[in-house]
Amino acid sequence: MTKHLLWLLAAVFASASAFAQDIDHLSAEYSVILNGDKTRGVNTLKIDRNNDRYNVHFSLAHWLLDVDQKASFTWKNCNATPQTFSYKTKYLGTRNEDRLVFDQKTKMVLFQDKDGDKLVPIKEGAFDPVSFFFEARCDLMAGKTTLTYPVARDGEIKMTTFKVVGKEIVNTGIGPYESLIVERDRGNSKRKTRFWVAPKLDYQLVQISHDENRQLSVTVTLSKLNYTLVK
Repeated sequence: MTKHLLWLLAAVFASASAFAQDIDHLSAEYSVILNGDKTRGVNTLKIDRNNDRYNVHFSLAHWLLDVDQKASFTWKNCNATPQTFSYKTKYLGTRNEDRLVFDQKTKMVLFQDKDGDKLVPIKEGAFDPVSFFFEARCDLMAGKTTLTYPVARDGEIKMTTFKVVGKEIVNTGIGPYESLIVERDRGNSKRKTRFWVAPKLDYQLVQISHDENRQLSVTVTLSKLNYTLVK
């Protein structure tokens, strides 16, 4: 449910293509509107680089919803190799916890959740729900308008497709930015997920919206941003 939106949020600050430098460190804060009400909690995203390894941490605190999400992967020449991914959430008193461990030597991924452990082969490769967005950023910078990637989630490897559907000015806490609107292709589902990336901010995320159903709607907008590039 809410995890699909938050997978997006924690994953949109990628490293480079031929036209931009890699992100070395990033710290961002977001305002979050949940079911029409602005949250008063702390909503942060942090990215740290150690040579070719990236660590991403997203945290959201709200009286209805708490989320803690972490991902670790290596990144080189616009190619991500996932290592671990963890996701913890509490929504309306219900707690969930998921973990992924990738073994690139055996081409297997271990899913761990409340139902136990499950090993799934990744013969043709797979991403965790964060690292594939680093590759997506490279593809957006290259001008692609349809993006499809194999992503490990819910105990399976699922093909996930996004399409560029337009442009729009987004008013953020650091100013207005013209942004590409990228929408997840969900077929005939009424659920809708969109995210906005700003070319003038090195194709970084400035807003996300997710409509799960009539009872759950979330919009996340950038309010503060500080980052450095690899020299």
